[in-house]
Amino acid sequence: MAVTEVKTNISIDTSKVEFICPVCKSKKLLEIPNSVIVEAKQLTTMSIARGLVCDHQFQAFVDKQFQVRGYQRVDFEFENKLNQEKNSNSRNLKQNDNELFDNLILEGNYLEYRPKIPKNDVKKCLNNQNIASQKRKMTLKEIYNEFWEFIDEDNEKFRDLINSDSRRNQTLLIY
Repeated sequence: MAVTEVKTNISIDTSKVEFICPVCKSKKLLEIPNSVIVEAKQLTTMSIARGLVCDHQFQAFVDKQFQVRGYQRVDFEFENKLNQEKNSNSRNLKQNDNELFDNLILEGNYLEYRPKIPKNDVKKCLNNQNIASQKRKMTLKEIYNEFWEFIDEDNEKFRDLINSDSRRNQTLLIY
């Protein structure tokens, strides 16, 4: 877990560690919570995501003295199509590192990404919720016709519909 900036209400002790990409030799200082290293038994394996240091993904091994003891390239990475679309946008992260890490919440070993939603997007989300809530509600009869097999014979709300339903009378004869 590598985080360059941590902004939370809780004070977290961090240390800066310089990571060097084993592929392109790009360098970057990243802040690491001390608790991650202190709680490890010996070496801590950290996965450095694409876009944090450079365009490559790699692993770093950090010892108890916050010294990088080695790197490992990632030879193969499974990705789904959704991640591939996101990664095409991640190449622009170098310019937006500060914005990206302003939205990270790190407390102890808990990490969460909570992006700030622009006002236009908030309005769009609210409009979509209003549209969804304005959809036509089903009548009791429509609900019954959709789920009649799953409604119990003793259900009070559907009693009249159950008594007049020929499908139920036929199923009762079969059993």
